[in-house]
Amino acid sequence: MRIGHYMTGIWDHGGVATYIRRISDAQKELGHEIVFLDLESHRSAESAAALEVQYAPNELSMLRKAEELKLDLLHVHTLVRELDAGKLPVVRTVHGPQPYCPSGSRFLKSSGKPCDRSFGYLGCTWGHVVNRCGSVRPKRFVDDFRRTRLEMHTLKGRCIATVSQFMKAQMVRDGYDSDLVHVLYLPSPPVMEPVPPTKEGVPRFVFLGRLSPQKGVAWLLRALSKTTRPLQVDIAGDGDLGDELRALANALGIEDRVTFHGWVNGAQVNQLIRAARAVVFPSVWHEPGGTVAFEAMANARAVIMSRVGGMPEIVQDQHTGLVVKPNDDLVLARAIEMLADDYTLASTLGNNGRSIAMSKYTLEIHIKSLMKLYSDCIRQHLA
Repeated sequence: MRIGHYMTGIWDHGGVATYIRRISDAQKELGHEIVFLDLESHRSAESAAALEVQYAPNELSMLRKAEELKLDLLHVHTLVRELDAGKLPVVRTVHGPQPYCPSGSRFLKSSGKPCDRSFGYLGCTWGHVVNRCGSVRPKRFVDDFRRTRLEMHTLKGRCIATVSQFMKAQMVRDGYDSDLVHVLYLPSPPVMEPVPPTKEGVPRFVFLGRLSPQKGVAWLLRALSKTTRPLQVDIAGDGDLGDELRALANALGIEDRVTFHGWVNGAQVNQLIRAARAVVFPSVWHEPGGTVAFEAMANARAVIMSRVGGMPEIVQDQHTGLVVKPNDDLVLARAIEMLADDYTLASTLGNNGRSIAMSKYTLEIHIKSLMKLYSDCIRQHLA
């Protein structure tokens, strides 16, 4: 099969780019021909070095190029406004909540809580203006709503993949056809020989992700300040809150217990996970289905995470990790201390996670389901 993958900034850092690379490499190994498509406006020195990327000046030109390349199917990973102008079978993987949430945040900044509203002009306007879930600048405000309406229009009748059952339920609640929305959990990264967590030295815990309000790093730092055991926390990622979070660590008096690593590559991610007793995933928004839990499980590490979004479908409380109430400093502190004190529990949770990752979430299982979705989508297109 000749498959095209389209994403703006297809080689940018982040979970979507990592996902595209993993599945496209697996598809190539199965003998499929892969073409990457992107817009000229997102060309960079790194992406220019990837010779297989085909660039187009706009979305319509991208669709025409895909047709000229005689693709059997186009797999898109973001909104394509001109999608109706294309003639190819299309599968859309929805990686974020924009198709049912204008702000794309599912996070009420004024209260620090996840948003549970369904899409609606009145409720989402209130969310933007009062709850500060999104921008109130007029142009950005209008663009947010316009994007969600465009998503609803362009995805009508399309084959859709979501990364969690939670995300599918949100979309169906807002009017998407349940029969066309398919849950494909993200694949675990290939880790052949996981290393047991070390018993030596001070227990380390690691956070991996963007430094943004909804990722809950401030909550993690507050919780760390309430622990009484010797602990170290590694924070890997970049974002707008970097300086603010460093200042918070200083104000809490825990700057000597926290290391900010900035953005790290795949090899460094594995190094940090292997050095950790557990991975902390303290999101305070409805996380659709992040890659971090799968990376932790593949490396046989317990996960401490909040009960929000799609991730509790993956991390099972008291079996593969500890699932806690979001924004509760003491509860998170107790969970961290529990695994710091109990090496056997941390190891057991991590090994259970590894077993589940290898039995349910391997790349091979994911690709098999994805290729079936491709075939079903092509048949639907030709019917």
